[in-house]
Amino acid sequence: MSEAPLQLMPQPSGGNTGGGALVDLEFGSVADFRKRLTDMKQKYDFLQVFFKEIMVKDEDFGTVPGTQKATLYKPGAEKLCELYGFAALVKSKIEDRDFETGWYRVEFTLQLVHRASGVVIGEGVGECSTFESKYRYRWVSENKVPSYLDKEDLLFEEKEGSYGPYRSYRIPNEDLFSQWNTVLKMAYKRAYVGLTLQCTRSSGIFTQEEAEMDEYADVPAEDRKQSRGRAASANSGRYQGSSQQQGGNRAASGSSTQKNRVLGIMKQQGLDWNGLADAASQVLGRPIKKVISDITTETDWKTVGDYLEAGGGQDDTINFDDVPEDLR
Repeated sequence: MSEAPLQLMPQPSGGNTGGGALVDLEFGSVADFRKRLTDMKQKYDFLQVFFKEIMVKDEDFGTVPGTQKATLYKPGAEKLCELYGFAALVKSKIEDRDFETGWYRVEFTLQLVHRASGVVIGEGVGECSTFESKYRYRWVSENKVPSYLDKEDLLFEEKEGSYGPYRSYRIPNEDLFSQWNTVLKMAYKRAYVGLTLQCTRSSGIFTQEEAEMDEYADVPAEDRKQSRGRAASANSGRYQGSSQQQGGNRAASGSSTQKNRVLGIMKQQGLDWNGLADAASQVLGRPIKKVISDITTETDWKTVGDYLEAGGGQDDTINFDDVPEDLR
């Protein structure tokens, strides 16, 4: 059997004398490389089929408003882990909280484990805190700015409501405790999605431009145009509502049942149209100016209704009931 070829490499300038170092440059035969190349091509082709047949745009992946790159969402990460046979385990959870100020920070370290073999594939970290701007502050209509705050000192946005233009002001969130459950879930989600990208070697896919990603996933041109329109008109959060139906068609308007439910809750809670728009903007993660025309799907109307019934925009309470057992 012939030995692996060795090559004499020069030493760096100023290094030890001796004429050079012996370095093994044999990493495998041409046949080995060809086999790996074929395997990579087959996996890439299969991944395209998986995206076209299983992954749903704006549900499993999409483009965060204000960016041009495709982003993997947690439902999509779960599907990828199911495809690869991975399971997530919590290795550690570090929490820091202050019951006087409402400060809360949590950091998860997760491991992805191959179910069949028990082999640890990778490890990732995700963290979140109540001092991130979307938790530390909230946006309210002008008539809901507390009297002890000077509007001249507050950030505001000019908006167009059902009854004309109005201002939405950013005020400090007086009840950071109500965000603890959300922060907990967000930290877990960040660790999970990042780790999934790492272990499935999918990072390259989700750094493509939106149009490239649509082509990769074979999204119809009409849906690409609608998605680009949504991204261009929004400036914060991510679009969560639109879900694909068979044939690539989307519902033109929200279910009347869910819409009427939301309007009923609105009356019960004494919200005006601007207040409802603010609540919808917060939970849907995109600016809602004209509620009836801007909320277009049954999913979105249900999301808004669930948010209002849970006390969104009012006196939220901390709810740890739906947190998985291993996260408590």
